Amino acid sequence: MVRLECVVATTETAEPVERVADAEPAHEPHRVFAYGSAVAAVALVTAIGLVLFPYAELPDITMLYLVAIMLASLSGRGPSVVAASLSVAAYDFCFVPPRFTLVVAEASHLFTFAVMFGAGLAISTLTGRLRRQERDAAIRERNTIRYAEQAREAALRARTEELRSSLLSTVSHDLRTPLAVITGAATTLRDDADRLTPAARDELLSSIVDDARRLERILGNLLQLTRVESGLVANREWVPVEELVGAALTRLEDTLGDRTVVLDVPAELVMPVDPVLFEQVLINLVDNAVKHGAPPIEISARREGGTIELAVRDHGPGIPVDAAPRLFDKFVRASTAPGAGLGLAVVRAIVEAHGGTVAAADAPGGGARFVVRMPARQHTGPPDPLATLPVREAAP
Repeated sequence: MVRLECVVATTETAEPVERVADAEPAHEPHRVFAYGSAVAAVALVTAIGLVLFPYAELPDITMLYLVAIMLASLSGRGPSVVAASLSVAAYDFCFVPPRFTLVVAEASHLFTFAVMFGAGLAISTLTGRLRRQERDAAIRERNTIRYAEQAREAALRARTEELRSSLLSTVSHDLRTPLAVITGAATTLRDDADRLTPAARDELLSSIVDDARRLERILGNLLQLTRVESGLVANREWVPVEELVGAALTRLEDTLGDRTVVLDVPAELVMPVDPVLFEQVLINLVDNAVKHGAPPIEISARREGGTIELAVRDHGPGIPVDAAPRLFDKFVRASTAPGAGLGLAVVRAIVEAHGGTVAAADAPGGGARFVVRMPARQHTGPPDPLATLPVREAAP
């Protein structure tokens, strides 16, 4: 018997790779059982042949023994050789005249014996080769579904490292700038308070407040993005769109300053959203219009069939061609205005978590127009499962 040796190649940087020698299976049946099965197969075929002998020709009996040899070859070369030897002996003793002796009257029967034995060896060899090829294919497949997993993990690690590096470089810069302003203004107020005029003191305090709010927006966007991308489920309720817009504009009063905001939002329009999350969508879109666009800023909302369309438009230079394809990606900024490039990424993440879409394009007449489309969940058939959600009244 030829015994199988599995060669496992290992390196310090790669996982073990299975290799197979040109031999028989490592997990072949127990030898005693294998040889016993070969003997039993020959005995069974002999019994069947004795029953069929009055009705069958000798070539038919020969085929029965070839079947027994083939079955024995499934257990390995050794059992196959045993089955071939026993088949020749049993065939000669039970069926070749003179019967029940080992004497061969005709030389032609010797050729039959040789063919039976040779067929047994050939079948066992081919069967073993097929089993080795099947085993090798299975091992190659396992090594491949492993290499593919390693490639995916490597790509994920590379992407994670890239995002981490981008996050650290971008956010550290955007955090350092307002922190430096706050620290400088606070230090001046502490050390030179008696030499500052009231106007200078007010300007320093305004700088502290403005940059503290800028820090709050950056950290808020990071938090919202992390929450949504970690699988946050939106806590929806029916909310008037007018209320969402009003709350967002209230939080942006200092950012907007004296800029004109034009509203076209029906008072009766409501949609099922998480009010806290979706308010952040409007805040980021309006803040983006302030940073990269020009007044007036237009906010409109309307229902179109089963969709609610919410649009924010500015009258600035529009969307740069080079930034358009990646406008909603993390750390992408459309201009040199300060910011971490997370606002629009947060918008897309929250909108998609609600089952909606967001797109941007240059508006007719100049400026950029951002359009959020949300499912209104209005049904004409079975009752809407969201119909039981509470409806928040619009603030006066």
